[in-house]
Amino acid sequence: MGGARMSLFDINPDREEAFLYKAVSSVCSDYLYIWDLEEDILLASPNMVSDLGLDGNRMTNCFHSGIKWIHPHDRERVRELYRTFIRSDEDSQNLEYQALTADGNYIWLSGREKIKRDDTGKALLIVGILRNLEQYEGVDQVTGLLRHGSARERFENTTEGRAGSHGEVLLLGIDGFKNINILNSHSFGDFVLRTTAQDILKLLPEQVKLYRYDGDQFLLYGNNVRREEMLRIYGDIRKYASGFHRVNGCSYRFTVSGGIIAYPEEAHSWGELEKGACAALRQAKTNGKDQCVEFTAELLEELQLSHCLARSVDNGYEGFRLVFQPICDAGTLKVRGAEALLRYTMPDGREISPTEFIPLLEGSRLILPVGLWVLEQAVIACKVWSRQNPDFIMDVNVSFVQLQDSGFCGKVDALLQKYDLPARNLALELTESYFITNDSNVNDSLERLNKMHIELSMDDFGIGYSSLGRLSEIDMDVVKVDRYFVKALHISQYNHDFVESVIRLCHNLNKEVCMEGVETKEEWETISLLNADLVQGFYISRPVEPEVFYRKYLTSSYDSKSLVSPIDKEKIQKKLVNNKELLFAMMNATPLCLILWNRQFEIMACNEKAVQLFRADGKKDIIEHFYRFSPPCQEDGRSSVETVHERITEAFASGYSEFRWMHCDKEGNSIPAEVISVRIPYLDDFVVASYTRDLRAEIELSEKRWKFRMRLKALLDATPLCLNLWDKEFHNIMCNREAVKLFELDSEQDYLEHFNLLSPERQPDGSLSTEGAREKIKEAMQKGRIQFNWLHQKPDGELIPAEITLVRIEGLEEDGSAMVAGYTRDLRDQIRAEKAERLMARRVRAVVDSSPLACVLWNMRQEALDCNQIAVEMLGARDKEEVLHDFDSFLPLYQPDGSVSVEKRIKTMNEVQKNRRCVFEWVYVNRNGESIPCEVTLVKAVIGKDDEDIIIAYSRDLRELKRTLEIIDRLKRQACYDALTGCLTREYFIENLTVQFQNEKTDAPVMLGLLDLDGFKNVNDTYGHEAGDMTLKRVIKRVGELLPEGTLIGRFGGDEFLFLLQGREQGSVSRMLCSIVEQIPQMQLEYKGNIFTSSISIGAVFRTPEDTCPEDLIRRADDALYQAKRNGRNRSVLVQE
Repeated sequence: MGGARMSLFDINPDREEAFLYKAVSSVCSDYLYIWDLEEDILLASPNMVSDLGLDGNRMTNCFHSGIKWIHPHDRERVRELYRTFIRSDEDSQNLEYQALTADGNYIWLSGREKIKRDDTGKALLIVGILRNLEQYEGVDQVTGLLRHGSARERFENTTEGRAGSHGEVLLLGIDGFKNINILNSHSFGDFVLRTTAQDILKLLPEQVKLYRYDGDQFLLYGNNVRREEMLRIYGDIRKYASGFHRVNGCSYRFTVSGGIIAYPEEAHSWGELEKGACAALRQAKTNGKDQCVEFTAELLEELQLSHCLARSVDNGYEGFRLVFQPICDAGTLKVRGAEALLRYTMPDGREISPTEFIPLLEGSRLILPVGLWVLEQAVIACKVWSRQNPDFIMDVNVSFVQLQDSGFCGKVDALLQKYDLPARNLALELTESYFITNDSNVNDSLERLNKMHIELSMDDFGIGYSSLGRLSEIDMDVVKVDRYFVKALHISQYNHDFVESVIRLCHNLNKEVCMEGVETKEEWETISLLNADLVQGFYISRPVEPEVFYRKYLTSSYDSKSLVSPIDKEKIQKKLVNNKELLFAMMNATPLCLILWNRQFEIMACNEKAVQLFRADGKKDIIEHFYRFSPPCQEDGRSSVETVHERITEAFASGYSEFRWMHCDKEGNSIPAEVISVRIPYLDDFVVASYTRDLRAEIELSEKRWKFRMRLKALLDATPLCLNLWDKEFHNIMCNREAVKLFELDSEQDYLEHFNLLSPERQPDGSLSTEGAREKIKEAMQKGRIQFNWLHQKPDGELIPAEITLVRIEGLEEDGSAMVAGYTRDLRDQIRAEKAERLMARRVRAVVDSSPLACVLWNMRQEALDCNQIAVEMLGARDKEEVLHDFDSFLPLYQPDGSVSVEKRIKTMNEVQKNRRCVFEWVYVNRNGESIPCEVTLVKAVIGKDDEDIIIAYSRDLRELKRTLEIIDRLKRQACYDALTGCLTREYFIENLTVQFQNEKTDAPVMLGLLDLDGFKNVNDTYGHEAGDMTLKRVIKRVGELLPEGTLIGRFGGDEFLFLLQGREQGSVSRMLCSIVEQIPQMQLEYKGNIFTSSISIGAVFRTPEDTCPEDLIRRADDALYQAKRNGRNRSVLVQE
């Protein structure tokens, strides 16, 4: 009782516990282990010892020194898991980690452990089982998760078809995961997936399971989980993902998108669940990512439509067709041309609205081939129809995506040439936003189309970026006013005035106006009074098929007079003027301050916006005391009253007046404003409507822009390189002090005004500098960033070779357009340095090329400088550049000693800087994926007096040596080990025994045993030699397990085996031999359904002084075996000393 505590591993091998442990570990493919926590001894199963390359099945000091087979990156984490487990009240735990195998690879292990505690709760023993996940097809090898096929099985077994069952599927996708792989490596990406999977698992409740889906996607399935709970889970995962994460010392962050769908409400099978979740996830990605989209049936409809569109394009535009709507003269309604409109019919006969399929064509870029097909069909029709009407103009809508195509204009020109259609018969319609874009490709296309004399129409004017002031800046031929303003002509005076102003301004700019969406005779009559040029709409015709259009509008049978009747202008005007409620409603609907004046400079009315602007006491306050809301004099010193009269008079005379004005509110606060006064008919005369726009916000914005410009100038001056800014018109508008300093100029203005003189007339390639500079800036506007070499010169003629980097910066201009920033780096010092480097390179080249080993040169910053051809060939690289620029790609993630390759490279190079020489073993991986074992010698050297120290890495390819050693080892095994049982051969066993005889230094007892299988010939005769071979292997394997560790076993011949035991006393040897003889018959042997047993006889002797050679000892053991056989077999005979 008071003696030392007996360890679990001191249990007598004859005991039942030991037998059960060995039996289970011998038949189970998983790894088994028992860990005695008090003694800190771990016993591992035989397959665990062999697979993981352990020194033996008994390991000590595991808790403090760490379990050696665990991956270094997982070791501390697993150790902490054990600490927590042992201190807790839990009786079991699950764990996963990577482990190093005997062949140097890492595998994922997943296990479960049970812990035994005493009455006080103290942990005594851990029993565990580990499973190699890579041996199971249903487990993803990267993440260790079950694959999504398991989710389907779970759904089918627990949910599908069961009344009242409900399931939710959440499909997660890591946003931008491809960038993580590109910026790091695919191995790093695998670690990210693994880490993410493990972290998500911690966030999930018991009833929600996580599966690997595909690529960067994970699938969550919850049985009887409601939508609110799944959305909450997504929120938790999204919050987790948004933070910073670290793997292998590298930080990264990401977002996750999700798609969610429910059974049976939204899907009735697993296939429908997967399809719907994918569609919802796709929509989440399309919407901008980092969000979860709940499934709706429309998502699949959109996918189906996208698929049909793509298939139609592949099948010769099947399902697409053109219809045509006439465009007529506004006064006579005679047909001037037509607008070609695209229609699409689904394979099932459903007509799809253009508002549905056009965005899908643009998003998939199918609009490029479809748009070209539309253009060609329209040109073909126009060619035929222009024979009836030579002035016929075909309008075709063009997408922004088409204009971005640099080859679009060439394709348009090719179609006109192919069908011999004059450019004047074609008009291209573009929405107004196209004309004010910053996209250089679009602007180039518009410029080329104008040069081709193709008519350009601004479509849907008024509903986008409308500005009357912009009409004079935009190069287009026709303005098409949107239907929105046409239908509101009779209910909104603002719309009426806006349309009238557009028409008047366009005519002043020699542009035509087409009113779209004219649907009633009343609308047409009003438009005619406003002097529009063209009309289009249902009043004339809906879009019709080409043959109908030709028959109705291009033959002599068409008569536009049926739609035209005299217009009673006076009736329309009286109707508008006499409807006071309508007039006041229109005034108050105007979003600007509106005041009506008569010829006596009296205010007739104002709207609520005026009261709000001036903070007046009411409309009466403004009408009676208007001049209180202006200072006595304007900023030019003139009287406010006199200036008002002049402006009103100007508006009555010309119909339009626009000017700046300074108002003030009731408290005297200044209100800078823009005033537009328009003359409009009233009774038998006119009134002037003055629209006042508050400019305070605009001025405040302008001041902010000025401050921004000053900050920008300060930033430019802080830049250590010569820096200047170019606007979209290629004007050099700003530079920094460094630019003045580089060229030794007097001022920044001197640089901006004489920039073209700061380059020679021609560049070294013969091109003109002025033209080349403009082309480079234009290229930078298109591509966003370019870099090139350039030759500058100072005013005194000194040449300055330079490296120029041009970068497009969005939004620097006041109108939001881009600028180009030009950074100039003086290369004179670099060129001098490069000359010195070339000299060093020649010296280095001599050293590198003379080496018979693979050689790579590094600088002290651990940058690869050069290598020889032997290194290129050894690594299987394309050329030296690949070796130097991508050296780490030739390294495996880990070296055989478990260290990270890149970290070990850095460590050894740091060591050689201190010790000047370092030799170690290393493994490369060539481009064919072949491992290349090498001996690497690092030497620190100085190439010359003024040169930087370098590191020379010599790599000796050991593949041939390794192969030779492997062959020698294989030959040795063939010569020394029995092929059937794995025991030593007779010759090799006797060789080892001879060594024992030659070693006279030890007094330890030496015992030699000779073992024979009883009745072995009967096994061969009864069941065949294959059964005999199986019996030999099984019996000798069992004998080896029962003998002490380190016992030599050799095959003496046939069914006889020798075994050599040292350091054991006669008593323990006798008991051991008896135990072995007793246990062998307990083995059940089975061959092809036949079950049988076997027994053995053993003769054993101890070495005596009379034994002078191995043959003496073997002869005496043979005599002892003979005695055991003669005594009845199935027994052992030990000859005493």
